[in-house]
Amino acid sequence: MILMTLNQTLSPGLEQWQYFHSSQVGVKGSKNYAGIANPVVDHLLEQLLAAQTRDEQVAAGKALDRVLLWQHYSIPNWYLNYHRLAYRNRFAFVTTPPYTLGISAWWLKSSEKDQ
Repeated sequence: MILMTLNQTLSPGLEQWQYFHSSQVGVKGSKNYAGIANPVVDHLLEQLLAAQTRDEQVAAGKALDRVLLWQHYSIPNWYLNYHRLAYRNRFAFVTTPPYTLGISAWWLKSSEKDQ
């Protein structure tokens, strides 16, 4: 068993093939770390790549997910339904003085510790 993250896109496709298709089992350096060689998974991957509509793609993706979880090829470790974001509000937009060329600029705000 290994603990890792399999990078995904918003529209699953070729990366799923690389992670789970049986053709990748014997490829040196492949991403099929679980060694999956399952004809059902292969068929679902073919359906996923052949999807013509978003609904077909979602249905094939969900079916693939069920098979991967049912066979314990993939075990979810964690999930966040939000993004973590840290920021510091340190920029300000100031009006351009009348004696300049009219170029707008961003300036650093003075912090409380600078005052």
